[in-house]
Amino acid sequence: MRASGGKGSVIYAILSNTIVLVLIGFFSILYLHTNSITNLVKEKISILVELKSDSVKNDYKPLMKMIATNNKVIEGSVKYINKEFADTIIGLDISKNLETVGNPFHDIVSFNIKAEFYSESNILKIKNELKKRSEVFDVFYEHVVIDNLKSNLKSISFIVLILSLVFVVLAIIIIFNTINLSLYADRWEIKTMEIIGARDSFIRQPYIKIAGNIALKSFGIAAFLLLTIVAYIYFNYNDFSVVINWFYIIISIIFIFIISIAITVISTVSIVNKYLSKKESELY
Repeated sequence: MRASGGKGSVIYAILSNTIVLVLIGFFSILYLHTNSITNLVKEKISILVELKSDSVKNDYKPLMKMIATNNKVIEGSVKYINKEFADTIIGLDISKNLETVGNPFHDIVSFNIKAEFYSESNILKIKNELKKRSEVFDVFYEHVVIDNLKSNLKSISFIVLILSLVFVVLAIIIIFNTINLSLYADRWEIKTMEIIGARDSFIRQPYIKIAGNIALKSFGIAAFLLLTIVAYIYFNYNDFSVVINWFYIIISIIFIFIISIAITVISTVSIVNKYLSKKESELY
């Protein structure tokens, strides 16, 4: 016996299932890397120490040395930025005006904190210690950026999850129609085999094969697309190449393989069982 599913329906089922797997895979990768992405951003946010205008130029060196010895600070991240540099990056027109009103900026010492120590309490502690020094005017940091990042990542993950669920439903509907067309075309052959004593497992076999074919092709395409995207990011964006954890990628690929099998094979078995329970009079 040969299941005769429509070629067009099978292609639609593969495409729909592939979209589902790509979205679920993307959601899985993003979810597993949330902490890594957050940690990357934490370490990119600079803490800015403004120096008093009347400080002697060399006063910043002991300050920089003190900051650099702190085990919470990223090694090599401590930098001195003079106020003329701030003037330069703002623009020529403003720079000309500054010649008459004077430069309002302060010399700055910037540094970055290790992700594991980036918390409100730790930063406040560092800020209070620095403000005790006579050469320090003020200390600035943007803790709100981390809160916004976490919120945005959660929102993106939620949207991707919702889209994935919508496409899961669509994929199941398309797979249902695909298998249903196959069963309808073979309905009399199936009934004949039932009459002569063929086991249900034998009758299900070709339709499970169709489902397995859909699952494997969908998984193959989805895995290729996800790996291509990850590889592109890995080799073209240095910051994210540090964040990407290939173990998480493998877990996500295995996850979408399981989902692919579950969506196609389980739904197919359920549909076939329902169709096999039909009486001969219902086949017309």
